[in-house]
Amino acid sequence: MRFPLLYIRLRQLQREFQTIGIYAVLVLPAAFYFMWISYRQFANKHPYYIVIPLTFLCAMLQINRKDKQFIFSHLENPHWQLFTEYTALTLPFFSAAVFTKSWLYFPLEIVALFCLPFLHLEARSKAVLKNMSRVIPAAHFEWIAGVRKNIALITALYILAAAFCWFRILPLFLLWFLTTMILSFYSECESLQILRETGQPAGKFLLLKLYGHCKYIVLFFTPLIVVNTLCNPEFLLINLLFIPVQVALLCFAILLKYSLYAPNKLETGNSVLLTSIAVLVSLPYFLPIPVILAFIYFYKAKKNLNYYLND
Repeated sequence: MRFPLLYIRLRQLQREFQTIGIYAVLVLPAAFYFMWISYRQFANKHPYYIVIPLTFLCAMLQINRKDKQFIFSHLENPHWQLFTEYTALTLPFFSAAVFTKSWLYFPLEIVALFCLPFLHLEARSKAVLKNMSRVIPAAHFEWIAGVRKNIALITALYILAAAFCWFRILPLFLLWFLTTMILSFYSECESLQILRETGQPAGKFLLLKLYGHCKYIVLFFTPLIVVNTLCNPEFLLINLLFIPVQVALLCFAILLKYSLYAPNKLETGNSVLLTSIAVLVSLPYFLPIPVILAFIYFYKAKKNLNYYLND
């Protein structure tokens, strides 16, 4: 049996390595470090710190991926194709359980990944709020389109986060889930006419874009973070770091989009990288990663946009 999805992911990984250049040397040590952390969690009988994020990562990929119809219509044994892809993505980390007393989580994770391809939910809903441009400027079309399509889920998650502000970590998890949804707003590139509408050079365009979009996350999340801090003052440091990390993730998503920008292009492959980074920073050891990537991709995005804005 051939595995075209794995081949595609390998080619995407190769392109990412070529894109980040010399910084690619940091990827392998980071991967080994995360594998070591995974082993320590299994050895210390805290397997849920690894199993839950990895399963959640694959579930989000399954729900948000845009190629399900193509896979099930054209690929041989589509369930096995998806199962193999998710297993290859997570195996280096949950396989550490085999060498500990938490070995039972290895077959359990395999079963969970095998079931995921049967999940046919779609992360979309009917477009609503046609007058949203009165609240959000039309230039921020990604937020307008994204909120319209996901308003029901966004509202439900926000209400749940507000209702459980007294609960230590759950509100942060729900807001982090909202962040992963917001990152998906940047999977489609606008037309060249819309890109040139501001008349700004590439560098200023990116800075204004980052400022304009990041303020929404700050305004949206701050009230709940403040209440959660008042209810759980021992979580002050975590709450202080939470919003800057979400802002860094959003900056990376925007800059990744424009580093690969082409008019009307659909960047379906970006969701895998963005979701992976979002899950990675759930561990405190990897909090600097989105900040580093944002700095790297700013210059790549600026260079790419110069081709379209300065001709």
